[in-house]
Amino acid sequence: MVSGALLILNLFAACATGPENAASGRGPSVSPSADVNVDQAWRDAKAVAARGAGRLPAVGSGTSMQPVYGEDTLLVISPISYDQLQPGMMVAYRNSRGVRVVHRLVVKLADGWRIMGLNNDRVDADVVTPQNLIGVIYASFNYDADEPAKPAAPTQGQAPAAPAPNG
Repeated sequence: MVSGALLILNLFAACATGPENAASGRGPSVSPSADVNVDQAWRDAKAVAARGAGRLPAVGSGTSMQPVYGEDTLLVISPISYDQLQPGMMVAYRNSRGVRVVHRLVVKLADGWRIMGLNNDRVDADVVTPQNLIGVIYASFNYDADEPAKPAAPTQGQAPAAPAPNG
């Protein structure tokens, strides 16, 4: 367990294809929204992550996973054995450039899993292997980016909470 540090992963790296898929008949690439601010969503993501060994809260960015995940999404990533992966799972992995990416597993081949963003027209150049697998998406939390953050009232004897990340 990591103490005293927030583990923040910037995921959903920009991909070669993007929201142009509206022309492909898939409709607009708009992520879900919620009526909570980023602070509440971050507290919820951290609470869920703390309930499982090795789980990490993560901040999303990019358009490759829209409409399911987007800019206003926080994720919880849970460790998983490579042997437990199944087609259709949403996983986090580190690509050959060292960028952390969340995409959907498409098919397992001899050299690894082919993956693809939901909003992309082609599979990634990289594959998911036991060496670059970070984990599977366990939970997601959407927030309203226009909802102002509210400072948390300190509990008696405690300092105020640090502000949540903005992505």
